[in-house]
This record gives sequence, C-alpha cells and structure tokens, in this order.
Amino acid sequence: MNNFTVATFMGWVIAIAFTALSFLVLLRIYQNKIDLSNMLSETGTTNKASMSRFQFLLFTYIIGGVYLILCLETGSLIEIPANVLGLMGISAGSYAVSKGISANTVSNDGSAKPADTQKGGQEKKDQP
Repeated sequence: MNNFTVATFMGWVIAIAFTALSFLVLLRIYQNKIDLSNMLSETGTTNKASMSRFQFLLFTYIIGGVYLILCLETGSLIEIPANVLGLMGISAGSYAVSKGISANTVSNDGSAKPADTQKGGQEKKDQP
C-alpha cells in the first residue's frame, strides 16, 4: 500500500484549496470584478509596463508552482537550493529598486518631476 501520511494528506488539502482559490480569482477576473489593467504598470504612468514587476511575478509563480509539485511528489517539504533563493532575491531586489526610483521621480499628484528638481527637492538656480 502507499505511504500515506498526515503530511501528504495536508499537502493535498493545501494544493486543492490553493487551486480552488486560483479558479475563484480567475472567475472574478473573467467577470470583470477584479481589475488587472494596472497590475504591471509603473505608478503614475499610463500604459507603461514594468519589467521588474513582471519578472518578480513570473519568478514567484514558477518557483512556487515547481516547489509545490516537488513537495507533492516526494510527500515532504524539500529544501530550496541557495541559487534559487538567490535568484528570487535578485528579482525582489530589482523590483524594490525600481519602486524606489519611480517613487523619487513621481510627485504626489502623479506627474513626473523635472530632472533638475529631483535632488533634495530643491530647484536648481541658473548660475552665471
């Protein structure tokens, strides 16, 4: 007979619950109850996709999905290799840096600041 344990059962319960939640979210997206039009766009810009957001989203889903499948196949939690964690850290870091850069270049009303007013919030004065 199979080596069926409580951990395997709980893993399947979590996987089924996660799948059901995913289908519920997809259904709400299909019904236009969840708006994803600005999910990957930069703050304060129109129709400009953010590669760092897309990369972070893609890496998270791919690595999370592969980890879930491997855990279900082995029946126990597996160790994530350090290089995979490093790649996820780089992806998260690039997202954080891009958010910091966009926060410094967009004012409170959503319009971009001129390049000469970014340093310390003071305008440069023309010097003779």
